[in-house]
Amino acid sequence: MAKTILVIDDDADWVQMISKRLRVNGYQVEAAFDSIQAISQALKLKPDLILLDIMMPAGSGVGVLENLRMNTNTFNMPVIALTALSDKQTVETIVELDVSGYFVKPADMGKLLEKIEEILSKK
Repeated sequence: MAKTILVIDDDADWVQMISKRLRVNGYQVEAAFDSIQAISQALKLKPDLILLDIMMPAGSGVGVLENLRMNTNTFNMPVIALTALSDKQTVETIVELDVSGYFVKPADMGKLLEKIEEILSKK
């Protein structure tokens, strides 16, 4: 059975591109485009992995991550953060919220797929 990845990002073009790439690699992909959809989809789908954009207009990815970590149903879901932010404070905040990976956009797709494979091989 294919592993499910929830892609959370407000950029529909990026979501479409990454979704195609993930599907070609055998993953089932679902998407959410804001923080409200993100939490709802995570609870409903219980994905094997979340790819989370940190900068979104309707609530930040940090807020989504904090909510995921506070919920007993989602606290241990693996999350890879994807963002254009690479400042020290953002990186420290995200790392403190126990992410499984952190990639600065535009991410190297080969390295991102390797990290996804590494994380999902442990599940």
